[in-house]
Amino acid sequence: MYSFRKSQFFWLRSNVVLILFSSLLLINKPYWNNNGSGTSFFLFVFFAECFLIILALVYGFQTKKGNTRQSLKTTLLKSNIIVGVFVFSVFSLFFGFILSSSIPYPSSILIVYLIVNMIFAFASLLFPTIVIKLYESNVYDETKGLIPDFFRYVAILVSSLNYEVQKVLARLPFLLQRILGIVFILVLICSIAGALSVFEN
Repeated sequence: MYSFRKSQFFWLRSNVVLILFSSLLLINKPYWNNNGSGTSFFLFVFFAECFLIILALVYGFQTKKGNTRQSLKTTLLKSNIIVGVFVFSVFSLFFGFILSSSIPYPSSILIVYLIVNMIFAFASLLFPTIVIKLYESNVYDETKGLIPDFFRYVAILVSSLNYEVQKVLARLPFLLQRILGIVFILVLICSIAGALSVFEN
């Protein structure tokens, strides 16, 4: 069976994330170059939106229910929020200053985030189930303590995008899953290139 409501909800939720990503580029608009940066930004949004539409269509297909798991929101509320703030602060500064010489902060956070997720996307072509389970074992681990909370937030900050995409692609047959996995990597490459060209002179 197919659920248009689920597909529509996924598309709307995904576009909220896309707006957030876009805002990380728009916030540094005064630093954009004058040689087609508007076109680069448009392509960044366009390629991402096209892929989100494909994902939303896939998401509408019903799948067998697996083990029930508490929501991410519930998991985070039960974790140590202070650790989360610390991890976010450290990683955002680290990600930001990696490219700070050429890309202003906080736009540099987005670019490094996409690059790291692209690495996980490549790994997912070969071992999609392992990548998914590795993420879930860190994020949804019910063990309490500083170390589990630390790895929980690290996993979210470095590979959450790839995880969400791979969870949707897992609904597809093997061949289609791999094909769209390659498309996802190409979209990430185009998005990274587009984001970089916004600032490069």
